[in-house]
Amino acid sequence: MSSKQKINAKKDGGGGFFFSTLSFIAICAALVFGMSVFFRVSNIKVTGAKRYTESEIISASGIKNGDNLMFVNRASVAERIYSKLLYLGNVKVSRKLPNTIVIEVEESNTFAVVETDSGLWLIDKNCRLIEKCSPQGAETHIRISGVAGVKPQKGEILSAGEADKPKIQYLKEIMSAIDSYGMAGDISTVDVSNAANAEFLYLGRFKVKLGGRENIEYKLEMLKNVVSKLEPEEKGTIDLSKSKTAQFSPE
Repeated sequence: MSSKQKINAKKDGGGGFFFSTLSFIAICAALVFGMSVFFRVSNIKVTGAKRYTESEIISASGIKNGDNLMFVNRASVAERIYSKLLYLGNVKVSRKLPNTIVIEVEESNTFAVVETDSGLWLIDKNCRLIEKCSPQGAETHIRISGVAGVKPQKGEILSAGEADKPKIQYLKEIMSAIDSYGMAGDISTVDVSNAANAEFLYLGRFKVKLGGRENIEYKLEMLKNVVSKLEPEEKGTIDLSKSKTAQFSPE
C-alpha cells in the first residue's frame, strides 16, 4: 500500500468514528425524548397511611399527574413529605414503570417526653419534636432525662448544646431499638446523663445499665433473656455495659 493510500485509509477511519459518535448522540437524544414524552405520572399509589389521607400525602409530595416519572427526585419528595407531616416516621418513594409513583409511609406516634428551655415536648422515636406537652400528658410517655433541648421547633429534630449533641444521637439509637423490640410500653425512663453508659427503668423493677452505643439491639435481646429467667417479684440492676455479658444484682 502506498503512502497516499495509507493516508486515505486513516481519513476513512476517522470519518467512521465521527459518524459513530453522531449516532450515539442521536440515540441518547431519542431516549431522553422518549422518556420525556412517554413516562408521565398518571398514577400515585400510597401505602401504610392511617392517620393521614392519601390526598394529604400526595399533596405534601408535590408530585402531580403529568410530571416526568424519570425525573422525579425520590429523595427530595420523601424529605418533603416527612417535613410536612409530623406523624410520619419513614417515607420511601419509588417508581413503577410506565406511569406510577409509589409512596410507602410508616407512621410514628409520640414516643417520649423531654425537657426543653420552653417546657416539656413530645418527641417521636427519631427525636423529632411533635408538640408541647403538659405534665399530665407526660405521664403516659417515656421520660427522658440527662439532656435538655434548646430552642425547640415543631417538626425539627431535638437540638441541644454542643456538649449534649452526642447524647441526642445516642438517644435516637436507643429509642429506635426500643421501638424495634416493642419495648416502649415497658420502659418508663431513659437517662442519658452519661453518654458512655445510658440507663433506663424496665418493667418498673429493673434499673438497666446499657453502656455505650455499640450493639444496642444485641443488649436488649440479652436483657429480655435475663428477665425471662428471673422470678416475677425479683428486682434489681441489670448491667449490660460489659461486652456480650449481662449481670443481675438483686436489691
